[in-house]
Amino acid sequence: MSPETASVLIVDDEPPARSRLRQLVGDLEGFHVVGEAGHGEEALRLCNSLQPDVVLLDIRMPGIDGLQVASQLAGWERRPAVVFTTAYDEYAIQAFEAQAVGYLLKPVTFHTFADVMATMNKYWTLMEMP
Repeated sequence: MSPETASVLIVDDEPPARSRLRQLVGDLEGFHVVGEAGHGEEALRLCNSLQPDVVLLDIRMPGIDGLQVASQLAGWERRPAVVFTTAYDEYAIQAFEAQAVGYLLKPVTFHTFADVMATMNKYWTLMEMP
């Protein structure tokens, strides 16, 4: 995985939230959006077919919620980095138990988004070292 070419899947049931996240990814060098999903089932299908490096994941969605999606992804051999993007702070512990690498509260600002993504870049760089 090269952080210069990190692919991102956006998962949120609200179109305006997906649009905002798409804008944030577009404004950040080294990341590009490969797909969008409006619910958990679609997120799992797209993760399987697109194999994104990062999933920006809402928590409260109809059907399978974001925590369930992250728990399933945590068991995959090639699992993406999960960053929760939510309006609810009470799920943070559960999110990290599901192996999330970040937790952003909406409305997500460019500064906080860039900080989380920079932390992932540092992690990926360390993982590539011999």
